[in-house]
Amino acid sequence: MKPVPPVPRLPYVLLAGLTVVAFAGPLAMLLVIRGGPSAGLPPDRAIEWVVIALVFGLFIVLFFACISINWWHPGLRESRKPKTNNPAVGNRPTIS
Repeated sequence: MKPVPPVPRLPYVLLAGLTVVAFAGPLAMLLVIRGGPSAGLPPDRAIEWVVIALVFGLFIVLFFACISINWWHPGLRESRKPKTNNPAVGNRPTIS
């Protein structure tokens, strides 16, 4: 039985980033929408929209990176290819 190769660190980093954005993003949006140091000050609409767009954009990018990492990460792609002992056989795996 062959040992399973270790999973690269990148999937864990992407998942941690997605977790941080999912929990801290709404808090950041809430703080920006509440306004400045005084509750009577109106918030700046441009800053609100920029923060909201950044939070949603980061979430979407990290989410799709997490679910599609098997397609684009070369280390994970290489581990899915079948191994052959005979180059004349092609991509068919050998039976042992």
